[in-house]
Amino acid sequence: MPEDAKLKVIAKRSQQTMAHVVTVWLCVLDAASRHKNRGTVEVDSEQIAVVQDMDQAAVESILQAFREKGMITEDNRITSWNTRQYLSDKERAQRARDKKKQDVTENHTASHSVTEGNAAKRKIGKKAPDTDNRLQKADSETDLQKNRITDKKNRESAEGEREREARNAPPEKDADKIAEQMLQIWNAEVQSKLTKGQKAKLTPKRKAQMLERWQQDFQQDMRSWRYFCDIISRSDFCLGKLEGKGWTIDLSWAVASSDHVAKIMEGGFSGGKHPAPPPACNEPELQTGWDHVLACFAGKHGKASCQSWLSGTAVTGAEIEGNGATVLISCPNRFIRQWLEQHYLADMQLWWSEHRFQSQRITGVRLLTQEAGS
Repeated sequence: MPEDAKLKVIAKRSQQTMAHVVTVWLCVLDAASRHKNRGTVEVDSEQIAVVQDMDQAAVESILQAFREKGMITEDNRITSWNTRQYLSDKERAQRARDKKKQDVTENHTASHSVTEGNAAKRKIGKKAPDTDNRLQKADSETDLQKNRITDKKNRESAEGEREREARNAPPEKDADKIAEQMLQIWNAEVQSKLTKGQKAKLTPKRKAQMLERWQQDFQQDMRSWRYFCDIISRSDFCLGKLEGKGWTIDLSWAVASSDHVAKIMEGGFSGGKHPAPPPACNEPELQTGWDHVLACFAGKHGKASCQSWLSGTAVTGAEIEGNGATVLISCPNRFIRQWLEQHYLADMQLWWSEHRFQSQRITGVRLLTQEAGS
């Protein structure tokens, strides 16, 4: 590595010493090998600078040179990482066993090389059973059979996972609408704060990743995606407002993996200071109506009021009463329930009346209290 021509180019581009370039590259490789998605690079330039006793600006210039040289890809992966790795732990173990067997065979051959005279003596005498070779052959056949069984299970598991994803994936027409709606929310909540006057674009790769996150991480609920974007839009770190960090989030990074989503949702980039969670809906048939009510509420009374008074509420279902249906909405406490009844219930009933439940027109809204169950 100290003689690697690429690293010498990096040293020249970044105007740093070769020792520092090698040190940072080792930190990058170590981080990539530890990452859950092996090969993915997520490093903190400040942390590297402190641990390695380097200047942070020097670390960042080296990392930038790695990216410009193509040693780290745009999606934060070590270039050609997979070609440098064993395909699996099983393959690594198998190669080790094969090498051990090869060494044993070579030693066995060397120790049993004989002269013509010794060979003649063995022909005269009784041939001794070749127990070692038979045991070695049996072990080899057993390992081979185990590997075949494991490979078959892995293939079946992968095929089953692909089938499940295919069954859950939305039709192409719906997928286009979902991805476009997710993009619009991102542009309104996040991109508008990153680059005013410019909007993020929906590339084929981004679309595929967004739909994957939609299924795996956001439970196919647009409110969850909107909440995710809301968290990002309130994070000074994600928006590049923290001095010395030199990093700004983009749509590609946000949807690249479930790990990235988890870090955002866990508060890893916002100091744990999350906005209030979105109002929930536990009845799929009422989700469209609830989204309509929330949009109307925010439009008339303001987004802040909507978040303040409805963030802890949840649509729990509806009851058929006479010729209509009554929507049941759970409130976090008695004070919230009473405030909504006094100031917003009439509006909510009006907005709900434009929708139906089980073919019945919605004619009423009943607010309940979670702590009391009534």
